[in-house]
Amino acid sequence: MSVFNVKKIFLLSFLGSVPALTLASPWLEANDPFIRSSLVLLSDSGQLASPVNHYPMRWSMFGDDLTYAKQEAETVLLANQELLYTLNSAKLNRGNRMVKIVNAANPSVPLGFGQFNEDEKGIYTSVEHLGNSFSYRLTAGYSEYQDDTTLNLDNSYLAFSSGAWLWSIGNIDRWWGQGWQHNLILGSYAKAAADISVSYLGENDVLGVWSVESILAQPDNADYDYQSATRLVAKPFSVFEYGVTYQTWFSDIDSSEQDKQLAVDAKLTLPNVASLYHSVYAEAASTAEVSELGAWLLGWTGSFPIGTNTARIVLESQQTTDAHDTTQWKSGLYPSMTDDVANTSYLLDESASIAFYLQFSNDHQLGVSYQSSTQDDEKTNTSQLTYNLPALAGMVRLGASYQQVKNSDNQTNIWAGYEFRF
Repeated sequence: MSVFNVKKIFLLSFLGSVPALTLASPWLEANDPFIRSSLVLLSDSGQLASPVNHYPMRWSMFGDDLTYAKQEAETVLLANQELLYTLNSAKLNRGNRMVKIVNAANPSVPLGFGQFNEDEKGIYTSVEHLGNSFSYRLTAGYSEYQDDTTLNLDNSYLAFSSGAWLWSIGNIDRWWGQGWQHNLILGSYAKAAADISVSYLGENDVLGVWSVESILAQPDNADYDYQSATRLVAKPFSVFEYGVTYQTWFSDIDSSEQDKQLAVDAKLTLPNVASLYHSVYAEAASTAEVSELGAWLLGWTGSFPIGTNTARIVLESQQTTDAHDTTQWKSGLYPSMTDDVANTSYLLDESASIAFYLQFSNDHQLGVSYQSSTQDDEKTNTSQLTYNLPALAGMVRLGASYQQVKNSDNQTNIWAGYEFRF
């Protein structure tokens, strides 16, 4: 059986199916660190029975837990209201048409979960519709990426849900794992590859709330034509959740020339201290020999109030083993790449980061991060500041980053964006 062309099937399926859709809201997407911060706060406060280590994350995994807030802490109540409002907006199709503009002085530096845009410049418009069985989003963009300006359909999808099952085809960002600035499994550092996926939700006494998803992707300009990945996430205890991911990269289904990798991740919720809700987490990824550890990361994150505002701190450290640098990938290079950009931080020899997120009571948002990393004996220090504020009937997003690279020119980047939903 030959492997099909994911992009062609996506376009044909989308264009042939839009007129007849009766649609659904399937996901909380991997594009907003502040929404994720609120979700993790609800998890660490004991309100959510589901894991929170897999994005896009289906609303049906945790939507029912938002009906009643179980904590009296003001930050938890605010987080619950924010997620409940976002869920109801999806159900009611509020803001399902969008126009966005972004302009930056230089290409953006990927620094973790929910970066605003990979493009240097762009203008985008989208329309989506959500209902009980089908959902879709069609996004049209004209943007500059890696010195190439094109028309594209990035961030589009078509999905069908049937009870516990969900099938989708498209090219949306994915973030699998617990990390915020680092990711050893599958992240959104590069542009999303076109893929098809199927997922299933379940609950039992052994696994608790669990989900399994399999994807088949077709990355652009990669050493392999296809990437497959299957991931199980579960939360067997109220304070513990985990994920297991197995990936392969190949050009022909019948070929023995395949690269593969195994990864695991877990989060342990710690007892809250007054209004501090916090947890520790870890990820580990193998080399091309799935029984051999290649890299691991440890992190701590906590959320607490500052006056009427909600703050979060994230501390992370990534390290590699001796086997990391001696791995013989069959393609010759680490295979998880799209357009010559790594989909994870696995290639870093070592790295440490600190990030601070502040959600103001007036809906302004501030993000600050600093990361020091080494790759191939080259040390890089990167600082980033982002600020989001409601203005002009939409959301204005401002940012700046400064990157210091040993034995190379430093780079400053400033960007601005505007997003309007109606």
